Amino acid sequence: MIKTSLKPLAWALLGSLALSTPARADLTEELRAELQSQRARLEQLEKKLAEATAAAQQAQASARESAAAATQVATQAAAQPAKATAAGGMPAGLSIYGIADAGVEYANYGQGAKTRVQSGLGSASRLGFKGERSFGDDLKAYFQLEAGVSIDNGQNTGHSSNISNPGQGAASSSAPNTTGVAIFSRNTFVGLKGRYGDIRFGRDYAPIYLLASASDPFTIGGATAFRLWSSAAASRFDNGVFYTSPSFSGWQAALAYSAGMENNSRSEVGVTGASTSIGPKDEGKGESASLSYRQGPLYAAVGYLSFLRQGTVTTPATENIRRRSRNLAATYDLPWGKLYAQYLLGEDNQEGVGKKLDRRVWWLGASVPLKDRHTLRAVYGHLDDRMSTDRDSTHYGLGYEYALDKQTDLYAYYAQVSNQNGGKNSLCAGGSCQGYDGDTNLPANFTPKSLMMGARYRF
Repeated sequence: MIKTSLKPLAWALLGSLALSTPARADLTEELRAELQSQRARLEQLEKKLAEATAAAQQAQASARESAAAATQVATQAAAQPAKATAAGGMPAGLSIYGIADAGVEYANYGQGAKTRVQSGLGSASRLGFKGERSFGDDLKAYFQLEAGVSIDNGQNTGHSSNISNPGQGAASSSAPNTTGVAIFSRNTFVGLKGRYGDIRFGRDYAPIYLLASASDPFTIGGATAFRLWSSAAASRFDNGVFYTSPSFSGWQAALAYSAGMENNSRSEVGVTGASTSIGPKDEGKGESASLSYRQGPLYAAVGYLSFLRQGTVTTPATENIRRRSRNLAATYDLPWGKLYAQYLLGEDNQEGVGKKLDRRVWWLGASVPLKDRHTLRAVYGHLDDRMSTDRDSTHYGLGYEYALDKQTDLYAYYAQVSNQNGGKNSLCAGGSCQGYDGDTNLPANFTPKSLMMGARYRF
């Protein structure tokens, strides 16, 4: 009974399923089409994302290439000939430097106490030009032109060398285009420096002088005892070749050779009783050398000098005067200051005449900085005349400096020289040694004294 009633129901269900099959097929097709559409969209998005990523990577690579190119351009520009950095600006590699120094001196050099406005009391005033150009492989070319300037009257100042060039209006060479007027009277040279050292040509300090400057608490200025030292040595070489070695474990060597006056003269000696602008044959020809050691607080050095110089010649002289000098120099840095020491042996000899000068010059000094802005300096020097004349001299120098900043300072110096047995050694009166402080007008056994006050600006 029950089986009979279920059959019609089953047939009804089967019929409804058969009727719904086409509808389900349509739905399946729609879903499949939608999935394909979404898949296509995803593929497009992935493609755009890949393109965006590639573009970003390209942009980063371009940025790196641009930075590298800019660095290369800057490096090449540094090695190219100097060009103006801006309208009215300095050419690349060229600089202007100098010292403007002037003050008031109250002094007595044997003709009564006098007051004067003087240039270069603390340091010799100067104006200089420097240039440097790099060629890679640690090779650089450079030059320097440095003129002595007198701040009080605007004139140029002359500075001595190994030849008898007066520096004003008289020819110092046989070259027809030289006037002899020393415009760049200090250091003037051109050179090359690299991994094997530094070589330059022109007019520069003799190595023996650099040892004196380094061991002077006043750096050849102010109350310096340099005038005693210079009476038995020489400061600069004209017509010279100069070489400085690299530093090896603190050791460094310097060599210099001067061709002398390079005149067109056959004379072996100067004019009897006088000097001329031409000078004798080979005047000034010579060499100088030094060996220094710098390690920690210690600086120590030894120097040598030999050159031919003109003097007042009398019979039976047969050649120029040969000056030979040797010196020792040292400095030592202490927590409270710095110590300085210098010792020089200087002799003049002439064939047919013999020894004409024999001197020992030494000094001891110190500098003491106080509270950053204040510096005290002192030097005690002595000249021992080993000739029969025994004209000894003793030098005292004191100084005080007040720094307004790293480039500018105010100063006060006092110096005097005590002479014995007819001695006539004078002061240097600062870094210029100009004015009425020459030895010629100094009375024998007189004690010249100088008080110097002024200002110094370095640039």
